[in-house]
Amino acid sequence: MASVHQRYRILSKIDAGGMAEIYKGVAISIEGFEKPVAIKRILPNLCQNEQFVTMFLDEARLCMQLNHASIVQIFDIGKVDDTYFLAMEMIDGWNLRRVMQKVLDRNAYFPVPIACYLAMEIAKALAYAHEKTGPDGQSLGIVHRDVSPPNVLLSKQGEVKLTDFGLARAVSNAQVSDHGIVKGKYAYLCPEAVEGKVVDPRADVYSTGIILWELLCGRRLFAGKTDGETIDLVRKGDIAKPSSIRTDVDPELDRIVLRALAKNVKRRHQSARELEQELAAFLFKFNLRVTGADLATFLRDLDAGSETQVLDVPTILRAELEEQVRIGRLDPTLGQVPLRSSDLKTQSASRFGVDAVLQKLSDIPLDEMAEAHGQGSLADRLEGSEKSGSSLQRKSAKTKAAAGKPFPSWAIAAAGAVAVLAALAWFFTHK
Repeated sequence: MASVHQRYRILSKIDAGGMAEIYKGVAISIEGFEKPVAIKRILPNLCQNEQFVTMFLDEARLCMQLNHASIVQIFDIGKVDDTYFLAMEMIDGWNLRRVMQKVLDRNAYFPVPIACYLAMEIAKALAYAHEKTGPDGQSLGIVHRDVSPPNVLLSKQGEVKLTDFGLARAVSNAQVSDHGIVKGKYAYLCPEAVEGKVVDPRADVYSTGIILWELLCGRRLFAGKTDGETIDLVRKGDIAKPSSIRTDVDPELDRIVLRALAKNVKRRHQSARELEQELAAFLFKFNLRVTGADLATFLRDLDAGSETQVLDVPTILRAELEEQVRIGRLDPTLGQVPLRSSDLKTQSASRFGVDAVLQKLSDIPLDEMAEAHGQGSLADRLEGSEKSGSSLQRKSAKTKAAAGKPFPSWAIAAAGAVAVLAALAWFFTHK
């Protein structure tokens, strides 16, 4: 896809999903004028469904009328190579799903004010779309139907942008059967949508409530192992208060979240505008000032903290072994009782595959390290250990006597090699 029309030039591929591929491009005008744009190319298999194409074009034309700071602007619709594309506003940043993953990787939570601000901005965008009227003054009846983290874009400047209005509704109304289209989306549907009932703007309120709950609680609300299990969880609607998971959530915020997630639509916020105003009132009441600049700072700090680092596996393993020694699970001398496989599943060690650990261990010059400490080769020490017949009790006594003294690096590295190999042997013999 080198180009789409003579008006656009594709630079690189950004992302791909069940409905479309997204490219970074530029819009070309007279005198060499170029404007950055995002090109969303609809997958060819969808364009073979005439009902989908009709709905997509109708909804895309409708959504081109949406002009709001919190909604990604659609500039153009076109067709090339038997498929359709949208030229859209280019957002320099990330989607909310990726940001949520970054926060999770750091074992952290979104700050309460930031979580509320994000939900408030999503509700603001939805309120504008829900209230949008045509030239005759009649409501356009726009309902997003797919409010989920991948469809919320966050710019590096702290802007919150909702996207994919037209695509979501086109897929919904065309009832496309391709499973890839809806994969992962059931977790953000409202109960009435799961039951196949006609939905209204309150469905988008419910989806926004799910996002707010997940931002506060740091985990998925409806996360079944299969789509069927997820649907069952949505139907049941058993939702814990965020304050039961996180102590810094005020009961007043609990009330707002649970109201947005009310299974009965009559008990839910009756509009996205109402949800937006409640969140704004909560922030004001508790003097929780937050703006786009605060969000930009949060994103910048988060991005800086997630820079790729070279992992020194032997060093990390030594730290793990030292912790095991400290809590009394490991005797640092050779020949100790093999660790259970569960003992190796600590927070940092679990981030590596065992094969990678073993590969790194094979590069550790154990003999050189031992000889440097005057201990002889590893083979000599193992042979000496067998001949000495030293018992576990004597080793334990020796360990206690040496408490408070640092362990030589060669001993810890050797112990690591033996422990990992012993754990693997136990695992595969008891599998």
